[in-house]
Amino acid sequence: MVSDSVPLPDGLSQTLDSMIDQWIKKLSDALAPDPTDASGRGSADAASINAIERVSATLLIEIARADHEIEAAELAAIRQALQQSSATLSEQDVDEITELALKDADLSVSLHDQVRVINETCSRSQKIQLVEYMWQVAMADGNLDKYEEYSIRKLCDLLHVRHREYMQAKLRVLDKD
Repeated sequence: MVSDSVPLPDGLSQTLDSMIDQWIKKLSDALAPDPTDASGRGSADAASINAIERVSATLLIEIARADHEIEAAELAAIRQALQQSSATLSEQDVDEITELALKDADLSVSLHDQVRVINETCSRSQKIQLVEYMWQVAMADGNLDKYEEYSIRKLCDLLHVRHREYMQAKLRVLDKD
């Protein structure tokens, strides 16, 4: 059986070509290093560093909203955790990452992508530090909600953090208060 292809009208063909060209340009721009990056590392490295903070912030926001409301104290704890985790972030960077993470959390259907990034890029000690930040966020409003605690426990399972490490992180945060 021979199939006859139907030619596209000129306007539609040009539109498709233009869309493909734009897509290829965006893709190549995203993959090319930024020569104006002052760190000399290129935008891919800088973006990957900020991506880890953004993913971490998204997980912290999930803990904060586990009780169905995000308190100002919880947002402050998230910002503080970001500042503690990376000395190179400015206050503006922290605010920007927090806002992007809020949007990511709103749009996210699953935390699979965030957990995968953490599992692929972070050491055990970094994961345990993230769990401590989760506890700080959960306790920031003065009320440890059962849903926040449950969310931390489930994320620890997904991050391959042992129950003993989960409890030790919780106790360290409780001892600070």
